Amino acid sequence: MIGILRQNISQNFLCSRRTKCLVEKARIKVPKLAFELEKCHGYSEFKIGVLIGDVINNWIRECIWLPVTSVLHRDTLTLKETFTLKLGNNYEAGANFDLWIIKGGKFLHRMECANEPKTMQKALQDYINSIFHYSETNKLYLSMDCEGSLPNVTNVQEIKIDPGNVDPQYLTNVLTMYPDHHTISVRRIIGDIPNDSLFFQIQNIQVLFKSGPDYIHNFVGRNMLLGCVFLTEQDLIQFLQRWISNEAYHNLETLSIVTGNETNADLIRQSVEFEEYDPNEPEKRPKEYVVDMPYLGSLCDKYDLNEDFVEIKRITDGKRAFLKVTVYSFDFLVFKN
Repeated sequence: MIGILRQNISQNFLCSRRTKCLVEKARIKVPKLAFELEKCHGYSEFKIGVLIGDVINNWIRECIWLPVTSVLHRDTLTLKETFTLKLGNNYEAGANFDLWIIKGGKFLHRMECANEPKTMQKALQDYINSIFHYSETNKLYLSMDCEGSLPNVTNVQEIKIDPGNVDPQYLTNVLTMYPDHHTISVRRIIGDIPNDSLFFQIQNIQVLFKSGPDYIHNFVGRNMLLGCVFLTEQDLIQFLQRWISNEAYHNLETLSIVTGNETNADLIRQSVEFEEYDPNEPEKRPKEYVVDMPYLGSLCDKYDLNEDFVEIKRITDGKRAFLKVTVYSFDFLVFKN
């Protein structure tokens, strides 16, 4: 009975024309589709989910993953009971099917398939897009544990690579495979990145562990969040002077750094002209700064512009920015007019 139930659910979800037509007519909308490639039982598992943004305590943004289905790519199918998966453009795939319950009572749906992975991935993405009338951009999760080809997903703008350390060649392969990249989050990059790399042209960059000053000097995007950066006071002074003179960082909105070494906060502040916060004139600056950077995962996305921040101005056009420097942190926020 359980086997029959599982087969019926699978066929109704992915094979029944009646169910597909009903879902399409209902015009069910999803906020964001996401794809993930990870290692499972020694094989690559291609997952599809819906991401829903949530706000907790007004300062933590968290993306919640709601699973839709997944495909475990195998060399051969080992189970005797198989079914034919019918997707769009007359594409058919032989597959096994499994359904189980995890903590919290959620059902997880997974197929095991021996078809060529790239063709299967593209067909499945097109099928899900057609069901939900989805044409927005996608998020992609990659794992360094997965060997072989990158998944065949189109319209990818946001990428997260975790777990594992990323080498520059793999990073280049990712950015070449997904040329519409807009946001990337990695744990750590091992090795030097060429100064003209596509990496520094990404609009939003998050690197969690151990990076160097070249990340800052070569960046031409909007938002950068770096953890455990090893640099000198002169690196940060150079950054400030280049922004103030309008020599560089024309599109910059935020730069947030946690340093891996101590820095002299007073020396950095004294290198530029600034205006301290005046509690008697609170109207001269906004009370808070909301960061618009769609990093994957959770992060602080709002700053209180209190007495910890000083204000500096760009010489050429008077554009304002707010600066906070401590022994182990550096926050630079460009005022949004």
